[in-house]
Amino acid sequence: MKTKLLGSIVLPDRIVQGTLSLSEGKIERVEEGFPADVSQCYDFRGRYLLPGLIEVHGHMREPGLEYKEDIPHGTRAGLAGGYTTILDMPNVKPPTTTVARLEEQIARYSGRAYTDFAINMGVARDDIDELNRVDVEKITGVKMFAAGHGTALTTIAQLSDQARIFEILGRRGIMAIVHAENQELVDYFTRTYRDVLQRSDPAAWSEARNLAVALTSVLEMIALARQFGVKLYLLHLSTPEEFAAIEYGRKIDVDVYGEVTTFHLAFNTTDYQKYGHMVNIAPPIRSPEVQDQVWQMLRDGTIDTVVTDHAPHTLDEKGRESAWEVSSGVPGLQEALPVLISHWVRRFGHGTLEEGLIRIAQVTSQNIARIFGFGQKGGLMAGKDADIVVVDTTQQWKVKRSDLFTKNQWSAYEGMEFIGRPVATFLRGNLAYCDGKIIGDPLGKRIERCHYERSKDYADIL
Repeated sequence: MKTKLLGSIVLPDRIVQGTLSLSEGKIERVEEGFPADVSQCYDFRGRYLLPGLIEVHGHMREPGLEYKEDIPHGTRAGLAGGYTTILDMPNVKPPTTTVARLEEQIARYSGRAYTDFAINMGVARDDIDELNRVDVEKITGVKMFAAGHGTALTTIAQLSDQARIFEILGRRGIMAIVHAENQELVDYFTRTYRDVLQRSDPAAWSEARNLAVALTSVLEMIALARQFGVKLYLLHLSTPEEFAAIEYGRKIDVDVYGEVTTFHLAFNTTDYQKYGHMVNIAPPIRSPEVQDQVWQMLRDGTIDTVVTDHAPHTLDEKGRESAWEVSSGVPGLQEALPVLISHWVRRFGHGTLEEGLIRIAQVTSQNIARIFGFGQKGGLMAGKDADIVVVDTTQQWKVKRSDLFTKNQWSAYEGMEFIGRPVATFLRGNLAYCDGKIIGDPLGKRIERCHYERSKDYADIL
């Protein structure tokens, strides 16, 4: 089936007023200008067409934690936020740390996901040898928690265990996807603030999980990646120093990348006063000064990717009185794109809107597809999957629970007003979301690494 979309097309280096021609789930042509007859087209003129977003960090909470979220609800929230691909995170119950559970997780998504998907396998101390048996083509990489719940088997706190894992990953050509905090320092600072200083207030969480906690682990992961020749993807970084470490890693020939989350870009430590534990995440939000520096790094291209780290909990779990007992994490797939666009404009001015849209498309889609090897995704170019999100930057959206698809239907952004809410999302050419409604049945498929080859019918629009 052939389809045409008209609008402001966000390309990797510019925005053009033009037409996307779609055929058989792919982008067939990209042309500047509009056809004379638009009666059979999707007319989105006045709005922007971006490549479908890719979420590296999707906690869909299945199996075992479905009371927080599940695959149908979470992937519908993704579509409503402009996400067309979600990479599943393995910290579920039981965790996705064995070959058998990996196969079960793939089956669990099949026929129930509204977005395309891929699986981030996990690792546990008792299951390290599973990494020798897994089919590397069925996973994106291996997610490792260098810190977490100290007694959990999925927390790999010892450098010797981390080295054993990296040795296997390097030998088998598997990417390491790491939550990089130092567990020993987490334990030390937690005891200091909780037991010695007798603090349990929201801000104590950020003070305890400080720069030393994060930077020590980031440097350790870079050293291990250098030693064993491992491609390294560092999750939810939140400080300039961590990105300086990445720059150093590249100088010593480490293939290393770093992401930030929309939540770290939207909230800082002054927000504890108003929102309390509702903004408790791990790693924690940082000071306004650090946040300003991270935003500037986003603008200048230092930051590789931006994700949501969609991690839903119930309001009861977020409402506990102590920072040491509250559940860390928030939902955020549906709000992410409006948050990014709106905060960009507020910081850098409305005159930089299109600069911002180009950068946002790079860090939420294009760069992720390149890093993870999904050549069929990540750009509005002929030959790629027709994954497209249409955003309206002229209308305000006030976030309210009734608009949300996530299972628990709450948002830390509730009541805030943003521009750039998605008005339509196309998954492989199929209109899957439009004007607040999911269209049709779940069409999500598991994606595999794919080399991108430009279509012979590519229309040069230079």
